Amino acid sequence: MRIIAEEGPYIIQNKVIGISKRYKTYTVPEGRCRAAIVVTNNKLDTMLIQQLSDSDAVTVEITIGNLNIILVSMYCDWEKPIEPDLAKMEFAIQHAKGTAILFATDSNARSTLWHDKLTNTRGRILEEFLTSKQLYIVNKDSNNTTFRNSLGTSNIDLTIISTHLLNNVTGWTICDQESISDHNFIKFDIKQSRDTLHSEIIPKWRYKTNKESCTKFLGNFHRILKNEFQIQHIDTSVEDLDDTLCSLLNKDTDVEKCIDDFSENIITACNLSFNRYRTTKKTATHKSVPWWTTDLTVQRKRTNALRRLYQRTKNNVELRETRKIQYLESKATYSASIKKEKIRSWKEYCNMTTATNPWNMVYKLAVGKRHDSTIITTLRKPDGTLTASTKETLSLMIDPSRQ
Repeated sequence: MRIIAEEGPYIIQNKVIGISKRYKTYTVPEGRCRAAIVVTNNKLDTMLIQQLSDSDAVTVEITIGNLNIILVSMYCDWEKPIEPDLAKMEFAIQHAKGTAILFATDSNARSTLWHDKLTNTRGRILEEFLTSKQLYIVNKDSNNTTFRNSLGTSNIDLTIISTHLLNNVTGWTICDQESISDHNFIKFDIKQSRDTLHSEIIPKWRYKTNKESCTKFLGNFHRILKNEFQIQHIDTSVEDLDDTLCSLLNKDTDVEKCIDDFSENIITACNLSFNRYRTTKKTATHKSVPWWTTDLTVQRKRTNALRRLYQRTKNNVELRETRKIQYLESKATYSASIKKEKIRSWKEYCNMTTATNPWNMVYKLAVGKRHDSTIITTLRKPDGTLTASTKETLSLMIDPSRQ
């Protein structure tokens, strides 16, 4: 899983918790945070669009290869009219200006159009809005529903896309895995025009480095740069080489080509200097949490099995009620076991601190010195407006005088 759109995240003091610090978590801290976007792969280019984000809607621009997407995670309060939420969606569409846009929303609106049992007033209003804006519902008919609690089931969690993504969003499904929530997990893939996201972002090689190979890399890199950019002075120092490259970059109008050439030179120097070994999907994409146990795996499988058994029992009311009770009891036990193992693992981690290392991560967390991942957001330009895209933001950061 690489991108997570979450509505109603677990928060303490208006901060989303339970998400690894290795990941980029996009939220708006003001007010009660009810929407978030988590990017688990740092190789993806992402930027928070501040002018389109608030406590109930988080908007992020994501670049996947040659595909730009505006992703909006939105919570629509069922106690309030839906029209203000639709105004937010329309503002996001206007900002996109032809760029692909995807809404992952807890709409609290019901309609047979997205395979619910009935259509309510909020659903009819949302139907008309989607039709007028040429937006499409990705939700498919399924034996599972996106929402389930003791009062009933419904399909209120929607995946909405613009026409640009009709051929890119595939594999939409409601997972039958237990989520320990009233809402179920929804998964889908976003493909590029010619390839999938997976093949784009997983590196094929890793390099083994040491002091000797790093020295060799610097020599090879400087030599390749001089040849590539036709720098005549072979004895150029590192500082002079940097100044020369900066002047060449300022003269060249095709900045992206210069960046691509520079990246290729880095890869070539690495291949000449370091020993390589091929990565695997597991090492590149997955790290297990330290608190997970074999017993939790067994409980998860049992809870999922009881849930499927309950959902498939439809003709016998008495048996269905019995299996519902069994499922809910197993779900409560599973949830309590997860909380217990998290607390046990945290205590064990804190006790690992020794007298020889009093300034470890526990100390940094206690005094607030742990740094979060750098979050790129839109910036305010000299004229008072905010930047509209990642490219415009980076241009402003590099040379403010151009704006």
